This record gives sequence, structure tokens and C-alpha cells, in this order.
Amino acid sequence: MANMISRRTLLKTGLAGGLLLGGAGLVALIAGRDPRAERHDVLTALAGAVLEGALPDDPAAARAALARCVSATGTAIDGLSPAAQDELAELFMLLSLAPGRRLLAGLAHPWAQAAPSEVRAALDGWRAHRLALMQAAYQALHDLLLGAWYGDDTHWMAMGYGGPVRL
Repeated sequence: MANMISRRTLLKTGLAGGLLLGGAGLVALIAGRDPRAERHDVLTALAGAVLEGALPDDPAAARAALARCVSATGTAIDGLSPAAQDELAELFMLLSLAPGRRLLAGLAHPWAQAAPSEVRAALDGWRAHRLALMQAAYQALHDLLLGAWYGDDTHWMAMGYGGPVRL
């Protein structure tokens, strides 16, 4: 009986194996995903909620305006520092995975299927969240989306801005 494994060793081995399998599963889940596509879906849903009331009434025109805003937001993100890009990429990955989306945004469905009212509720929750990190995530995404929207000169007239002074 000298070769008998102790209970403690069995538990440690089982725990280590479980963590290893869980980690491998998470890596496999994340490795097969396209970060830009994930970012696009999240930004499209968020932009629809942030820009509610500013979008055209025509559904086709609204979709086109959202697509331009999301594209411009992606361009703005690509111009940020590598550290900021990495932080946003991690946020988008968390928000795109079902457990992260459910925990952080309270959404049971993927972003593309979420109702605008659900997305608005998630944003409102982030804005008033007790954790400063969630408030910062709200502020960053909100500012990026609005900056992209109002940086587009096709929206300037709607807000009474005639454009920069010509010198």
C-alpha cells in the first residue's frame, strides 16, 4: 500500500486538471473568434442605442448611417495607442462572449439580436455603475461613437453647425 495516492494529492491533481481543461476550453473559444467582427456587432448595437433620435427615420438610411458610424468608430479605435486598442479589444471580446455579455450587459441574446431597449438599459447601467471601470467603459464607448457620428460632415447641418471657418 506504499503507492497509494493521498486524498490531498488527488484533490490537487483534480483541481489542476480541471483548471487546465477550463483554460484550454477558454483559449479554444477565444482563438476561433474574429475580434473585428465581434467589435462590429457590439458597436452596431451600441450605436443604435446611443444615436437613437439622431438616426434617419427611413430604415435603410438608418442602417447606412449606422454602418458609416461604426466604420468611423473602428477607424478612430485603430488610431488609438496600442495599449488603448488592447484594452478595447479585451472589452469587446468580453462583451461578445455569452458569459461576459450576460454578466456585463445583462443580455441573453447576441448583440445583433438584442432589442434597442435592452442595449439602452445596459448602457444606462454602465453609466451609473458603482464600479469606476464600468463607468469608464461607458464613457469611452459613448465618446467614440458620438465623436464618429458628429465628425461626419453630413450630420453637421442637423445640429446647426456650418463647418469650420474657411481661412
